[in-house]
Amino acid sequence: MKKYIFISSGFVAVILVLLSIRLFSQNQSDKVKAFNISIQYEVKNDFQKAIAELTKIYSVNESDYLVNLRLGWLYYNSKNYGESKKYYEKSLAIKKNNIEAMLGLTLPLSQLDEWGKIESIYKEILKMDAQNYTANLRLGQVYLNQADYSNAQKYLEKVIALYPSEYEPNLSLGWTYYYLGKRSQAAELFTNALMLSENDESAQSGIKLVK
Repeated sequence: MKKYIFISSGFVAVILVLLSIRLFSQNQSDKVKAFNISIQYEVKNDFQKAIAELTKIYSVNESDYLVNLRLGWLYYNSKNYGESKKYYEKSLAIKKNNIEAMLGLTLPLSQLDEWGKIESIYKEILKMDAQNYTANLRLGQVYLNQADYSNAQKYLEKVIALYPSEYEPNLSLGWTYYYLGKRSQAAELFTNALMLSENDESAQSGIKLVK
């Protein structure tokens, strides 16, 4: 007489859970290792190898925010701006309205001359964080480069009010004031910029113009 071994559905479920936990743990271990090795390659400015390490584990981590964000950064540094944009956009799809990823996305967009998108991103950030240093500064600089000095003044003055000892806001607002005809205010800010960045050519040029 044959003997049949019956395995309960509960036992099968336990086995499947244990296997899933083991696979998950292995995937997590592989991700941590790949991420750390990638950072080591970046320190050496070997961006291609840094990218390759993450590419190895990407298929099982394509919904991981940090992996996508880092690939966006690494592709940007390797001057592959199209790929950088793609991965920053993926990280934003994973964590919507994330300021970190939004700021990251502006990096490749600036190299691709997509200034309209950049302006929109900074304005979206400022809706969430009106005092954001980077968004106010960069948006002010965008307007400065577009010769829209009134709007440049609006955002750069906000930065200076919050961070008066920072080099970039002093220099950028200095040039904004110069073009608006506010020479004495421009001179003060160009002087500040030189105090913070000795022999800065742009600040030196500005000082000569307002004397």
